[in-house]
Amino acid sequence: MRLRRLSVLAYPESRVWSTARCLEHDLMASGRSADLAIDSLIKMIRAHIEYDARHHRPALSAFAPAPALYRQAFVNARGRWVLDGEPWFPNDQSPVVDVAVVQENPAVRSFAAAAIRIA
Repeated sequence: MRLRRLSVLAYPESRVWSTARCLEHDLMASGRSADLAIDSLIKMIRAHIEYDARHHRPALSAFAPAPALYRQAFVNARGRWVLDGEPWFPNDQSPVVDVAVVQENPAVRSFAAAAIRIA
């Protein structure tokens, strides 16, 4: 099965650390900026795709989708761009990578909202 599109959500964890998370296959990587986190994530995805190809498995089949709150944050994000035909992927696996950046970790916002409702 060929990957056609991957969605990546990037968000800051602190002032100096960011996380990028793949939404179709729940993988994540961190870096000192959103760009570095995205770069690390794409390299990690490539390594998993190559491993799966060597073992005759569908690409990224071991990973379930990310939780719904991250997918919803991706849909609501304002800052987006597309990485088309990235050279990081093997020849038969060149998905379009749709990237969105949000200002905060969606899980932190969700946790804070739940704490307010309880109080």
